[in-house]
Amino acid sequence: MADEQRRTQSERRAATTARLVEGAIGALVDLGYARTTAKEICARAEVSQGALFGRFRTLVDLMLAAAQEVARRQIENFTRRFARLSDTDELPMVLALVREGARDPVNAVWIELLVAARTDARLRERLEPIVGEYVAALFVVAERVPAVHRLPRELRAPALLTTFHFFDGEALTAVLYPAPELDVQRMAAISVMAERYLADPRPGCQVT
Repeated sequence: MADEQRRTQSERRAATTARLVEGAIGALVDLGYARTTAKEICARAEVSQGALFGRFRTLVDLMLAAAQEVARRQIENFTRRFARLSDTDELPMVLALVREGARDPVNAVWIELLVAARTDARLRERLEPIVGEYVAALFVVAERVPAVHRLPRELRAPALLTTFHFFDGEALTAVLYPAPELDVQRMAAISVMAERYLADPRPGCQVT
């Protein structure tokens, strides 16, 4: 009975933690970093602030837990999206899926935290290793895409980061001036540029 009671308490604690993380993610998506407060998160999670600070020492600790969960979801989503492709060597299709991931509401959490970290040294220091792990996991997923192997290995990281950063920026600016017709034209342009880069990634470089 004691073991069962301890297990139930552990499960309840884990469930409360999960609700707090979910509340933080939802608040960051809906309100942004500056307006995400402990009170707001607790209201969404339906728990007391005592429960929050009983599990996370500071609000920043909860933000970092939210960042780790968002990273996990994004990697899972990218893996699933690329698995849907019948021919992942079709570059426009690959780029469309990267754009889809960038415009997923959960990606807004990354954007909010990265913008906040620019001027918050404490957040930046603690977020940096999480972002590093996320980027490394993205590279692992990207290595399963045949189009990536058209690049020399030493050029894959800068090419991939440039692509992801482009679509992150596009997702942010699309909030300010949505333009579906421009989206089509921009995708055509980036597809052509990417194809040309894959064909000749650097002067004198023989692609193998």
